[in-house]
Amino acid sequence: MALLEAYDPPARMTDFDAIEGQREAWHKFVLESFDSSIGMEDAALRKVAKGAARSAFFSAVRFDPGPTIEQAVLWNAFPKELLRRFGRQRALIEADRLWPMSAYEFDWRYNPDIPSRTGVGQPGVDLPDDIFYRPTVEYCEWHVDRDPESGRIRRVSFTSEPPEYWFAMYGGTVPGSNVPFPGSKDLMLELYRKLVSPKVEMKDLEAQTPINSPFGNLQPGDYNPHNKWNTTHGIVHLTAPPNALTAEIQLGADATQLYHNAHGNPVVDPDAFIAGTGIGGANRNSDPTIAATVNALARLGAMVTLANPVGLYMDHIDLAGWEFPGGMSQNDCVHVVRGQPHLIERLVVEVPGDEFTVSDILIGGVPISYGGQIAECITVKLVGAAGALGSMSNPSLPMPAVGYVDPVGAREVYVGSRRGVPNGTIPAFVYEAGELEQRMTRAALASVRPAKGVR
Repeated sequence: MALLEAYDPPARMTDFDAIEGQREAWHKFVLESFDSSIGMEDAALRKVAKGAARSAFFSAVRFDPGPTIEQAVLWNAFPKELLRRFGRQRALIEADRLWPMSAYEFDWRYNPDIPSRTGVGQPGVDLPDDIFYRPTVEYCEWHVDRDPESGRIRRVSFTSEPPEYWFAMYGGTVPGSNVPFPGSKDLMLELYRKLVSPKVEMKDLEAQTPINSPFGNLQPGDYNPHNKWNTTHGIVHLTAPPNALTAEIQLGADATQLYHNAHGNPVVDPDAFIAGTGIGGANRNSDPTIAATVNALARLGAMVTLANPVGLYMDHIDLAGWEFPGGMSQNDCVHVVRGQPHLIERLVVEVPGDEFTVSDILIGGVPISYGGQIAECITVKLVGAAGALGSMSNPSLPMPAVGYVDPVGAREVYVGSRRGVPNGTIPAFVYEAGELEQRMTRAALASVRPAKGVR
């Protein structure tokens, strides 16, 4: 017997109701994603438990654990990765920009100050940077519309809609999935024109040449999630590689695995857990918070899942300290466009009329100059559910990855091998160290030469 009959679209949006068979296909797609993630966890556990263990992550349409409790997992929308790397003022600038896709691949080696197609600050390297993403990897992205002459902000549009939803609306299969969607290109075009611009044409939304995208190798005629109306000219859905629904489901499944340090104690610190397991972004608000919350339930022996409707959402925007121009109120300027309260998929901040702009709104007495100032007021979330408390007793594993920091100015955490992190970094979270991290720590200390006269 199952807890749920079928998975609903994110925020229970009704776009798919107008397409025969679309809602059923969406349910099958989400179920496929759950089955895939659970299968990978089961396979990993079989290697260490010889068939005696199974994943604590479950699909609510496959299993009923009995009474369940829901737990909202909340974090701030502004990307902590940019804050750690650049500090707040520069982070505000970068968060409003598009980055070339190579920047994601090269991670900390990417230097946004270096123009050209390389983007990585390495002589002789030339990557085809013809697709872009927003470096706002907290499952919430935004686009800033400015007056071309004055530079003042006319509108800031925020979205948490997953790219898979729009691949499904286009029709065919979502990259990485085998589930066929009927789709409706006419509906997609109608929504793009409504949300971004009446100038959108269908050819603008389709790949014209092969595209090597993190969402799959796209061919001419496929939906192009990197199209100009979703990048340079506007925003409809998420673009950053980790901001995907399937990534959310996989992270939830991965986080149910238990880990211990070299002393045999459970790893419970969110930052140490995410760095030592390597299952998400170590410098984000989202991934450490999600993983730690799920893992805390798993340590209690609970079965864990993601609540229906599965999605990433803006939960709310905190308008305390906001001052609106011309006697206006928040109801005049802040609008939930798609989704519903606490399950917000699209939110727009815009001042009506021609006398004032968004740049005339004050937050804490400071005029809005960047979309990121608004993002700092937005809370993002997913909702987990847990049941059958105490029913699971899976084995604990040593942490498989290592996090590193700069011992002089520790701002970012780097995860990877010694060749994949900046020179001079040392293992982090030694107090939560796993066996691998302790070996790396000893090796790092052994390589440090004492000064002359010191023994």
